[in-house]
Order: sequence, then structure tokens, then C-alpha cells
Amino acid sequence: MSREERRQYERMMKNMERGGAALPPAARAKAERNAARRAVRRSQTEERGLFATRFWVRAALIGLAVGFIVLSLQWGEGMPRALYAGLIVGGLTVLVLIGLRLLQRRAANRS
Repeated sequence: MSREERRQYERMMKNMERGGAALPPAARAKAERNAARRAVRRSQTEERGLFATRFWVRAALIGLAVGFIVLSLQWGEGMPRALYAGLIVGGLTVLVLIGLRLLQRRAANRS
């Protein structure tokens, strides 16, 4: 590494955190409080399980909205066909959301 490259590297790294000793006591305390909050939140999530009530409400509302949009788009084709298309697409949307939630949990467990 040349002298100029070293100087550029030192300039870039000047403001980077250099370990725990560089943190002032107030920042360290705040980081510890945030870590404690994350731990509590994580334990609460594990207690509620994978599919909490909030998830089901949100998934149902999203499925309802998507189903209504498809129903509206298919309205010119006739009522039964539009209704079936809306119900099918709304149900598939909920299934996709469930699949995404399962994939998120699987990815979180791997890391």
C-alpha cells in the first residue's frame, strides 16, 4: 500500500467505531437498553407464536383488498365469474403472505 493509499484509508476509517472502549458511557447505556428491549420483544414474539392475531388481521385485510380489486376488474365478465376470481385471488394472496411469514421465520432461525 502506498503512502497516499494509506492516508486515504486512514481518512476513511477516522470516523469508524473502534470497539467498545470508544463509546461514551451514555451511548453504551443506550445500546444496552436497546439490546434489552430487543430481547424482550423477541421473547414476546416467541410466546405469541408464528401467527399472531395481528398477522391474521393484516393478512385478511390485504386479501380482502386484493380480492375486491380483482372483483372490480372482472365485473364486466359477469357476477359469478368476478366473484370467484376475487375469492380465489384473495385466498391466494393470504396463502402467499403465510408462505412469506414461514420463509422469514426460517431465515431468522438460520442466522
